[in-house]
Amino acid sequence: MHPLDEMKSWVGFGPADEARLQEIWPLVRTRLDRVTDRFYAQVLRHPGAARVLASPAQVERLRVTLLQWTEELLTGPWDLAYFERRERIGRRHVEVGLEARYMYVAMNIMRDTLCEMARGLHPAGDDHCRSIARICDIDLAIMTGTYLERREARQLQSMQELIVSHLPVTVLLIGPDERVSAATLPAGRLIEGEDLVGRHYLSALPAALVEAADLAPTVAHAAATGHEITLARVDATLDGRERNFRITIVPLDHPLARLMVHVDELTEALATEARLNRAESLAQLGALSAAVAHELRNPLAGISGALQVIGASLPAEDRRKPIMEKVEAQVKRLNALVTDLLDFARPPTPKSLRVDLLELARLAAELVNRDHAGVALDVQGEGTAVADPNLVQQVLLNLLLNAAQALDGQGRILVEVGPGRVMVSDDGPGIPPENADRVFAPFFTTRTRGTGLGLPICRKLVQSMNGRITLTSGPLKGACFLLELPS
Repeated sequence: MHPLDEMKSWVGFGPADEARLQEIWPLVRTRLDRVTDRFYAQVLRHPGAARVLASPAQVERLRVTLLQWTEELLTGPWDLAYFERRERIGRRHVEVGLEARYMYVAMNIMRDTLCEMARGLHPAGDDHCRSIARICDIDLAIMTGTYLERREARQLQSMQELIVSHLPVTVLLIGPDERVSAATLPAGRLIEGEDLVGRHYLSALPAALVEAADLAPTVAHAAATGHEITLARVDATLDGRERNFRITIVPLDHPLARLMVHVDELTEALATEARLNRAESLAQLGALSAAVAHELRNPLAGISGALQVIGASLPAEDRRKPIMEKVEAQVKRLNALVTDLLDFARPPTPKSLRVDLLELARLAAELVNRDHAGVALDVQGEGTAVADPNLVQQVLLNLLLNAAQALDGQGRILVEVGPGRVMVSDDGPGIPPENADRVFAPFFTTRTRGTGLGLPICRKLVQSMNGRITLTSGPLKGACFLLELPS
């Protein structure tokens, strides 16, 4: 059963009602101006309706529509075409923004007005009024039902558009003409500008990404075969740095969308994975270093003690004494390496104190100056931080010693102190770009007698104090390290 027939059955609207409505129409037709005047006088008293019907020209156009509606209401035919016209009225109310409650008010006004006319113009006015009430109920049911369906559909569409437009991914829908028919807002500044609809999909994506993915033949193949294609890893240089992406091409069956291209950036995810892998490797290396250091420390202590006893028993002029001293020096060097291994594996628990960074920097500079008198050490600025003073001094001492050794006895080191930060730079040869990412890697060193643990230990100590240490560019031509701590 069609909804119209169902509603007629509910309210009891039948042939007798149709006859009464057609009978009253000639009497009402001559008085329609009174109907429209009364209707709009009452409707426009409501501020909400008045805001929607703000233009006099609009009201005049609606008067004509109301006259047509009234004629159809009383003359019919009350068939499927009548039902569809009422549905269009409901949808139109959604489009103009008229709330559903005004439809109820308006229908009540029309019902009362027409009933008053029927009672004043015809002896059987009460019967005619019941017929008017029934058809008005049917009209109201059709219009409000369609109104609610259309409004819910528009709200759902608006919500879907809101979700899609704010997805942190880049998705393009490509039409049959290979132009973008819809798109999410570009994520991570992947695409310049947001007006992508209408552009060819190859011009909508960065040229470097299109080239790296060899996108055109891949998209063509997906369209021809109807099979989804995923490029698991595409590396492209964008904005001066290498970024990583996964691209999925999905064939679609829609008049406006032949394909979907989904570009998912993996740069941060891969960087996080690399950091986790590096942290795990460092943890394993630390555990191994601790085990090796413990195994070496006791034998080295025994060897050192034995060498000292043997050396003390030899006469000063004994030719074997210099050899014993060299051996003991190497044992001390091994013992220093063991100490570094233990420091790297198990950094001490830091204290949290308010420290004067300028004072700590000056103390470290004085210690370095004793063995490197030819190096000009300049400490300037002021600042404090919340950190462990012993650990901060150990880090600064290591940075200054590295700088002094890089200068080979002659040059300048500048230490600039600020709130929560210390920058150490020198005018030495600097660090080659190919080594910049490796300076904090355990056991990496360019010195023949270095252990490669100094900077990794510094990083661990700084991280234990919730700070960070980085290789950066500085005021001098050589290497520059920035130590940052909570201030």
